[in-house]
Formats: sequence, structure tokens, C-alpha cells
Amino acid sequence: MPTIYANVDVDVDFEIDEIVDSCSDREIKSLISYLASAGHLSKFKVLDESRMTAGEIEFNEQLIVLSEKYYQMTKEEIDLITSLYNKYR
Repeated sequence: MPTIYANVDVDVDFEIDEIVDSCSDREIKSLISYLASAGHLSKFKVLDESRMTAGEIEFNEQLIVLSEKYYQMTKEEIDLITSLYNKYR
């Protein structure tokens, strides 16, 4: 009996959140690693906000905004941030 090969195009409609929700912790970590290496995530650590206080979330959001304003800062402001960084690292 002969073998017949065929190419078939299939449209599948799915929700990304359904796929991610069905992933294991290992698969989600692998996805995050892939997205980071492909340049789709920032270099900042991905934080679990469900384990943070409102103050911690606000603080981290403020740091992100500051990191985006480097060229708008004075030398004194940059020196202050560098000093704080060196104190707590």
C-alpha cells in the first residue's frame, strides 16, 4: 500500500494565560529564562508581588522609574544613588 504525505494548515485559537496556567513551576522558569535570553524581559529580577508589601511594591516601581531617568539626572543625583547602592550592596 502506498504512503501518502500531505501538509495541512490548521488554525488553533488559544489563550496564552490558559497555556501558562497549565505549566509546572519548572516550565514557567524555563519560559522566563527563554524570554529573558530573547530580550523580551528586562534585566531586572522578576519579583513575586504576591509576597511583597504595598511599600515594597511601590519602592521597586520607584527604582525602575529612576533607572529609566539616568540621562535626566544631575551628577549629584547620580552620586547620591551610587552612594546608597554602595552602602547596601
